[in-house]
Amino acid sequence: MPNSDVVSMPYTQRTKSQAHSPVDIEGLVTAYYDYVHRLTLSILDDPGEAEDAAQEAFIAAERALPGYRGQATPKTWLTTIAVNFCRRRLRRRRGRAALQAALQAVHLLAAPEDGPEQTAIQDEARRELWQAVDALGEKHRLPLILRYVHELSVPEIAASLGLNEGTVHSRLHYARQKLATELGKTHPQAEVRDDAG
Repeated sequence: MPNSDVVSMPYTQRTKSQAHSPVDIEGLVTAYYDYVHRLTLSILDDPGEAEDAAQEAFIAAERALPGYRGQATPKTWLTTIAVNFCRRRLRRRRGRAALQAALQAVHLLAAPEDGPEQTAIQDEARRELWQAVDALGEKHRLPLILRYVHELSVPEIAASLGLNEGTVHSRLHYARQKLATELGKTHPQAEVRDDAG
């Protein structure tokens, strides 16, 4: 359940220095709230926690607006803030990050054929995919989610996670290889998408 203090905090209160920022909080909320909420939901897989994390991210962004100089795009800047809030929540949880809802958007496996038997086989394959992704660990799982669920480019992922692009490529490559190995044990026909970006 969303924190009532977070929900009730108005986005319209700004300091004078924030009023002169290159972007304003109302514009950021209007343009990016849905994106940030989908991002937090895909990482946390809990609607209440995702809503809290998205709102916390915008509250933090509002406070940080005086220091925003436009070195990163607003989307990349907000992604960084939101991912950091999600990381804190995942650390506090000390459990596995449930990714099932978000990973339905990751087309790492071929689309199922029609029919109840094929649907059942595909459901089992997806369950195994989620387990394999969850087993990757945060440093490989987060770039994978940002790339395939949220379709960020490698430079955007690098900026969001504070990594260089080579590291992002390396982590994505490792994650894809690991998934291909794990999924290949039970589903030799499984394909793991390997795209440039």
